[in-house]
Amino acid sequence: MSIDSITPLTNSTSSSANQGPAGVKGTKDEFLRLFMAQLQHQDPFAPTSGADMVAQLAQLSSVEQAKQTNDQLAEIAAAQSAAASAGLSSLVGRDCSAVAGTFQLDKPAGGAPPLEISTTGPMKGASVVITNADGKELRRIAIPDGARAQAIQWDGKDASGNTVPPGSYKIAVDSGQTAQAITAQWRGPIEAVELTSDGPRLRMGGLLLSPGDIRSIGNTTTNNSSAFASGRGATR
Repeated sequence: MSIDSITPLTNSTSSSANQGPAGVKGTKDEFLRLFMAQLQHQDPFAPTSGADMVAQLAQLSSVEQAKQTNDQLAEIAAAQSAAASAGLSSLVGRDCSAVAGTFQLDKPAGGAPPLEISTTGPMKGASVVITNADGKELRRIAIPDGARAQAIQWDGKDASGNTVPPGSYKIAVDSGQTAQAITAQWRGPIEAVELTSDGPRLRMGGLLLSPGDIRSIGNTTTNNSSAFASGRGATR
């Protein structure tokens, strides 16, 4: 009766074990099962040498250490994320401005905070455009000609007067015949920090904004948006 030789463990596992922590594909138990299977089925006329056995055990130890390193890195990343989210709580109650662009409408009934529009020269034919996630235009709000600064208050409704559902939207300014660059930013107090599946989001009125959208942070909640509106006009 002939006994087929079994390929040494080093040939089948060394490539994955040598890949380092990011490339480890086996666990300690899996390596132990493979190692015991090799011992039980090796060719008695050509047994694995002691040096090969030591090398395989060293690989087993390396894989276990790599797994522990990955687990520790995951714990560190989670702790850093929690610390960053906790740090955002200092923004709650403070008056902030945020770049206007893509945003998450969470509470349509609450509406959006004021959108401050400004430019160095008089605007002509300009308008604020709200589109949905598919790029379809939902609402266009005209900006009075001749204005250099204007507060736009979107009520969360489309052109037909229907309240839009919660979801992702985009707001932009169509400059029309305005020669100068136009800037647009949300302004209002940060009411809460929401921990969502997409990461932390800052609540400003009915909007959820990314922390990276914040452009200025006030010391305390003020009525800057009202002053902006009363001093230079407000449009709905």
